[in-house]
Amino acid sequence: MKQVIISVLGCFSFLFISCNAGPEPLQIGKDNCYTCKMTIMDPKFGAELITDKGKVYKFDDVICLQHFIKSGEVKQENIRQQLVINFEKENDFLAISQAGFLVSPGIKSPMGSQAAAFSTREAAEKYNSTLQGELLSWKELSGKLQ
Repeated sequence: MKQVIISVLGCFSFLFISCNAGPEPLQIGKDNCYTCKMTIMDPKFGAELITDKGKVYKFDDVICLQHFIKSGEVKQENIRQQLVINFEKENDFLAISQAGFLVSPGIKSPMGSQAAAFSTREAAEKYNSTLQGELLSWKELSGKLQ
């Protein structure tokens, strides 16, 4: 009887854990951007959108994420998380609202947004010392992306 209870609890635990989707590491050279369909090739760029049902959408550049959001394919109220890749660390996901963005012609992002995400505004400022780009929040950047 004890083994049956443990087995049942194990199954419920597995089901509960599998429903709590978080970010999925980008598989460089294998995953495709949901918006532009290009293969994700640069580990310094990328984004993910996770729905409240756990579906993960992957993007190769923040501009593709922005186009997807504007498309309305997923309603805003159904979005659980929006994440970007930390420019300084491969597969280090940052909450998009907490990231600092640097926009500069010197940044060669996959789809031409010229934007890189950093874990802090200070990190973006440090990287910007030679680029003379513009430091923005996601709200500011998303308003500029076309």
